[in-house]
Amino acid sequence: MLEVLDADAVRRWYRSGLRALEASRAEIDSLNVFPVADADTGTNLFLTLQSAIAAADELDAASADRADLAETATSMARLCLLGARGSSGVILSQLLRGVAEVLAAERRPPRGLALTAAFEHAVTLAYAAVAQPVEGTMLTVARAAAEAARRTQSDRLDLVVAAAVLAAHDALRRTPSQLDVLSRAGVVDAGGRGIVVLLDVLQAVIDEREVILPAPRLASPTLDAGDSGSLSGAYEVMYLIDTADDRVPALRAALDEIGEAVVVSGGDGLWNVHVHTDDAPAAVELGVAAGRPHDIRVTEINEPRAHHAETSERAVIIVLAPGSPALVLRDLLTRSGAEVVEATTADPTSIGAALRQLGAHEVVILVEHGGGLPALVRSAAASPTAANAAIGVIPIAASVQFLSAVAVHDPHRRLAEDVAAMETAASSTRIATAGPAAVDALCVDAVAQIMQLLVDGGDLVTVVSTAEVGARIAGALAETRPAVDVNQLTVDALGSVVWIGVE
Repeated sequence: MLEVLDADAVRRWYRSGLRALEASRAEIDSLNVFPVADADTGTNLFLTLQSAIAAADELDAASADRADLAETATSMARLCLLGARGSSGVILSQLLRGVAEVLAAERRPPRGLALTAAFEHAVTLAYAAVAQPVEGTMLTVARAAAEAARRTQSDRLDLVVAAAVLAAHDALRRTPSQLDVLSRAGVVDAGGRGIVVLLDVLQAVIDEREVILPAPRLASPTLDAGDSGSLSGAYEVMYLIDTADDRVPALRAALDEIGEAVVVSGGDGLWNVHVHTDDAPAAVELGVAAGRPHDIRVTEINEPRAHHAETSERAVIIVLAPGSPALVLRDLLTRSGAEVVEATTADPTSIGAALRQLGAHEVVILVEHGGGLPALVRSAAASPTAANAAIGVIPIAASVQFLSAVAVHDPHRRLAEDVAAMETAASSTRIATAGPAAVDALCVDAVAQIMQLLVDGGDLVTVVSTAEVGARIAGALAETRPAVDVNQLTVDALGSVVWIGVE
């Protein structure tokens, strides 16, 4: 258990937090009904944190090891500001900036009281960044965590973060009672869920235990037709701006006059601007009047979620042979949004039927390698049934690789990029199988095989097994390889067999 925070702990929090946001991205996207129901909050949070990790990965490893806490926390928070996406990403960048400023100012290695002060400063900055703060959002969840940390009056890191995590979970559960659109939709706040995910990871880092990634799941908001949240605006406008800090309050107020969901975060002369507005040119002109805007992005806001089913979504179909071992993953895969189809070369009609039923304009088909199924799928993709759909086909060699591919699926990318990313994730996942055997022997065998796979590198281990076996393997890895993240997926039907993937 960590007694003080250091640079390595911050890097682990960011890296493991990114893994956790990736695992929960589809869930958070599905929760997204505020400020508009455009199903991108999870993606925006993921991409915001990824901007820091991607840049940090390019640094020389030796210099990263020498970096102190102040440099690490400050530079990674700044990278998040530069790469922030959407209002949720901009708010997250400001929360991380607040944490970094306090940690960087500490003269001694930060303990519990310093972490409490960091949480409180983060919340203060985040509320100040939002022109019209709304309760029942990620701001509320973050504030509840900070207040709970303060109530501990403790200098123990583990006690402070445990109180913050408990309060954040409770605050998230209460968000529907604070925001009408959440109550009508029957969901909790998407951004708040993201805050909970990151706090859960921070607790695991401080407790020095493995990070258990969130299980794949999706929400089903019940919105009335035309209910896209409580905000309007045809365009989302974002840009970075170089300007004096004392000019930002006036810029924020001016943006609030012409739009909604206004968030302006940053400091020290560099700020990130976000606004929903019908007048995109005016939003940019206000930036020009205040300073030097750059990296300008103007995005047309999507139609409400209720209309999405009538437009072109990208579907994922998984084609398996009857009796395939991968069928035990059906529930996990369908909860991730994939359609699982059983097909044979003797009766290929099920593939065409699935394409017709989904009616998507873009489809990614993951097909079990062998038995002639990949050729069958490519034939179906070229048939008149699929004439109106753009289709990418990815042969999959092992069951665990289906999970790896689905985990990186991103409907916001271009189809070719999405297919390439899914194919890379599958092919780069090294695999092993342990068992059948008695539980003790099975766990020993599985851990030994994981260690062998890790010889060639990797920081994420996926273990598919029964709950008991998975927990024992995860515990053993936490003792021997604490820096490795463990994605534990429970499939009781596997019995005395363990499927292993290492990335």
